[in-house]
Amino acid sequence: NSILMCGIAGLFSPEGISSEHLKRMSKTIAHRGPDGEGFVFFTEQRAIPQASDETSENCIGQSIAWSPTSRETEISEKIYGGFAHRRLSIIDLAATGHQPMCSIDGRFWITFNGEIYNYLELREELQNLGARFISQSDTEVVLNAYHYWGEACQHRFNGMWAFAIYDQDQKTLFASRDRFGVKPFYYTHLENRFAFASEQKALLALPWIPFQVNQEAVFDYFLFSQIEYQAAGFFEGILELPAGHSLTYSINNRNVSAKPWYALKVNESDEPFDKSQNDKHISRIQELLSDAVRLRLRADVPVGSCLSGGLDSSAIVGWMRKHLGDSNPLHVYTAEFPGNSVDEGKWAKLMAQSVNAIQHTVLPDAESLLRDMEALTYCQDVPIWSTSTYAQFRVMQAVKESGIKVVLDGQGGDELFGGYDPHRSFYWKGLSSRDKLREMNGGNGFIQNLKFHFHQQARFDYVFRLPAGLNLRFQKNFFNEHQFLNQEFLNNNVKRFNNQRLYQQQNLNNRLAFEMQNTSLKGYLKCEDRCAMWHGIESRTPFADDVNLIEYLFSVPASYKMHGSQLKSLLRDSSNQVIPEAIKKRSDKQGYTTPNNAWIRKLAPEFKHYFTDALEPYLDVKKINYEFGNLFNPSSEIDTGRIFKFLSFAVWMRIHQK
Repeated sequence: NSILMCGIAGLFSPEGISSEHLKRMSKTIAHRGPDGEGFVFFTEQRAIPQASDETSENCIGQSIAWSPTSRETEISEKIYGGFAHRRLSIIDLAATGHQPMCSIDGRFWITFNGEIYNYLELREELQNLGARFISQSDTEVVLNAYHYWGEACQHRFNGMWAFAIYDQDQKTLFASRDRFGVKPFYYTHLENRFAFASEQKALLALPWIPFQVNQEAVFDYFLFSQIEYQAAGFFEGILELPAGHSLTYSINNRNVSAKPWYALKVNESDEPFDKSQNDKHISRIQELLSDAVRLRLRADVPVGSCLSGGLDSSAIVGWMRKHLGDSNPLHVYTAEFPGNSVDEGKWAKLMAQSVNAIQHTVLPDAESLLRDMEALTYCQDVPIWSTSTYAQFRVMQAVKESGIKVVLDGQGGDELFGGYDPHRSFYWKGLSSRDKLREMNGGNGFIQNLKFHFHQQARFDYVFRLPAGLNLRFQKNFFNEHQFLNQEFLNNNVKRFNNQRLYQQQNLNNRLAFEMQNTSLKGYLKCEDRCAMWHGIESRTPFADDVNLIEYLFSVPASYKMHGSQLKSLLRDSSNQVIPEAIKKRSDKQGYTTPNNAWIRKLAPEFKHYFTDALEPYLDVKKINYEFGNLFNPSSEIDTGRIFKFLSFAVWMRIHQK
């Protein structure tokens, strides 16, 4: 078998390309695949696999079509394109699992990042259709699936992926990204050159792509805390292939076209709660969640898990123990902040002990963040929201240091089951008047719930009905930190407020579907992917990529997801056999929080030198330096992420202007 995670890149041009440019891209994402490197170059008549000094010896000179004949194959013809592949092997380093890989007839070539968890089942189905296989890898399953089913193959896959397939006969490229964006794919089409890669930094390694800032993305980041909600991100000229989209590129007609291939079906009905029906949902979710975890334990290396102590990661760890049995070791990894109100260490310890797990803890602090801030920022490619990403970064580092290569994580549980406080408001919003009154009478009482409901709807809906200019004034008055943004920059982008009207939802399931698709969850998955791959770790996220579990939950009416206005009521009830009662009943949701504000107060003076005139197009640098102590002295301990963004953005700009 050969299941692997990796980094991918490609470069094509009808005028021809330099192989050195593709090799430079590959070097930039070497951290994504420390176990090997491979290339293929396409000329008019043939495809030429090529090894490098980082290609494993046993992958060279083999009697398989995609095996390079030597480390440096001389190519005399004009090269029109090529693929690069960085390999992180999870099961083995067999030559048959080497990439880029081709179909048996040599027509189709693939560079693939991800995992198709149901590849064994698909392989059997394809063999029954007449497909032949040389390897045991899921990569070859994808190739054959494309050969037999065409673009429809995407709907067959259960997993996470980003891949590109080149048709040597038609001189066309087809690329696909998984349904919810677990695996990344970025591309650029400038000066008749098409290039793609797993990370933006690989595209910035190309000499014709200078570092230029997209002001609209910076505006959305500071005003709305939005990252990559649209295809055009922070880097001018670099686009993201959105989740659930595919892309085609033709060398002959020089055309690039991206289109959605997947749409999540959402049950918007206001079906009333029924106890017997609720029991059926719980039973089915148990089956699906159990199966999602079972599939993601497929590996010939030990599989561990991140464990915060919250409901999502605890449920995954509980199901892992169920499938592993009592005799197999189970490693779990936790970030702790002793003595701080956000610390969930006691809950993580309770869960670890309940399943007899080997617990590894890390203790991120302000000093280590200062040391790692530039590496963290470079690893992430773009500015980040808050220091919670650093906690994740350190957890993945601990996974690497312990010798584990694969971890499961609970990313997506909040978006799937309804785990954030504002979700209550969307739940109430979708109810009939009578049901709304009944539900809002519980918990904190009707008056408190009414105030909360109004506040959330004002935040997510009412405020964006105001004219854009008035909205900007409102934001500056309400959020003091916006006073430190450059006024001309704000005025130039004020119409971005109108876009927010697209993001208004009328009920809970619509809100959850919005968060699942190309908005906030994708941003969290981006952080997850970069933190894990930076340390050569594969992270698997059953809540974010198991199509059977996700589609079932979006077929369930909202009345069952938050019965009694309890967050994640379905996850609590469907996990009761695998987690302690105390964790099931937790109501003090933390999220993945750090002592963000305390760290900011401590570290801000160390970051002052980053605030130079180079930031002036976006920030009021003079005002920031004059009132530095006021800006970076948050009054509460509640992490809003709004102030940390100034530090993150300043470091990001410095890194790319070096």
